[in-house]
Amino acid sequence: MSEIAAFVEGGELPPVRAARESNPFHPAMAGFVNELLRHGDTLQIGTGLSTLPLARAGAFDGLVDLGVHSEVSIPGLNELVAKGVITGARKTVNPGKFVATALSATTEWDLEFIHENPVYELRDVAYTNDIQVIAAHENMVAINNAMTIDLTGQVAAESIGPAMWSGPGGQLEFVIGAMYAKGGRSITLLPAAAKDGAVSRIVAEHPPGTVVTVPRQFVDYVVTEYGVARLFGKSDRERAEELIAIAHPDHRADLRRALRRA
Repeated sequence: MSEIAAFVEGGELPPVRAARESNPFHPAMAGFVNELLRHGDTLQIGTGLSTLPLARAGAFDGLVDLGVHSEVSIPGLNELVAKGVITGARKTVNPGKFVATALSATTEWDLEFIHENPVYELRDVAYTNDIQVIAAHENMVAINNAMTIDLTGQVAAESIGPAMWSGPGGQLEFVIGAMYAKGGRSITLLPAAAKDGAVSRIVAEHPPGTVVTVPRQFVDYVVTEYGVARLFGKSDRERAEELIAIAHPDHRADLRRALRRA
């Protein structure tokens, strides 16, 4: 106490962090994610627009002994811990522990459940985001979002052209770590279109100035509300055809024309 300059009395709960009203998440995406997961997987989930509702939309229904090793947690995961879905029992690193740098607590129940709960272990970002630590987890699954993805598989999750929207967080580290992990997978989520379907998020090429968050050689599964594309290890043409198949139907013809020109 001698090192504290001042105490500020509190007592009120922090405001609930609601997802943005423009959140374009589609429930079908949770179903496709569920099909890609297995019992005992260790999860990292980013906090992008397309990942926040995952837990409450059924992405983890029917699964057991899931683990968490993530930079941050998202709403809904605490409920899965309480239900015994997330146990960490099969984790090969920090078994039985929910490891993150920060925890999501949007309700009074969350705060009470997390408080002094030995399941949770907060670690420094230099540890959680260490690629070698991530890759040491067998069946590590990185789930993150994208703003746009081009037909070669380059993921842009930070900017629209040169206009910055977000930061990289640990997305690249977790994608690479998951791909090197035994049994690991990486899943990129994005709605197929924006502005009520008028603008495709799967693009022939990114606008000039776009920041590429994940280079194409590390991109594995891509999920929209129209299905799942598997890109890893495929040729440029195969990757483009996989992505066009899960694009918004109104934009597939334009994307095919762009592919032929390329």
